[in-house]
Amino acid sequence: MLNDLGEKYSKGSIVIHWLTAILILTLFPLGKIMEGMEATEKMGLIKLHAALGISVFILTLVRSILFFKHKRPKDIKTGSKFNDKLAVWIHNTFYFLIIAICISGISVLITGGYGEALSTNSPDSIMERGTIAPLKPHGLMSVLMMLLLVMHIVGVVKHYIVKKENTLRRII
Repeated sequence: MLNDLGEKYSKGSIVIHWLTAILILTLFPLGKIMEGMEATEKMGLIKLHAALGISVFILTLVRSILFFKHKRPKDIKTGSKFNDKLAVWIHNTFYFLIIAICISGISVLITGGYGEALSTNSPDSIMERGTIAPLKPHGLMSVLMMLLLVMHIVGVVKHYIVKKENTLRRII
């Protein structure tokens, strides 16, 4: 065996990993659904999207702290220096991208009038999509996140098929 799959992440990291994954896989389609809706139609979805997004932000900050406080398994070795570096790059990029998406989402809430709309329960203060500057980067980073997630899953599957190692054992 090339890697020690008995080494596991901390229980907190494991729980946060899967909970965050589920939340992100909920947030992305929710955001896409809201894109085509009028402000009056999406008030409930905005509340849900904001609550889930803030939860992801908090969980990611906690997981970042756990990343440095707890011993982690060694990085998976694939047999290719390029793939080894790519895997580390993808993992690190997840953290930065999640934090950037959350910050842009909070910026959308503030600058787009969503915060006021949520506090008054009235969509009247929500600005037109094209006038909310952080909305486009927020959506773009979300698509990038999905591409990164696909790369992550492909890497896990490829490693399982090529190296015959179930690397998921480290994070379940």
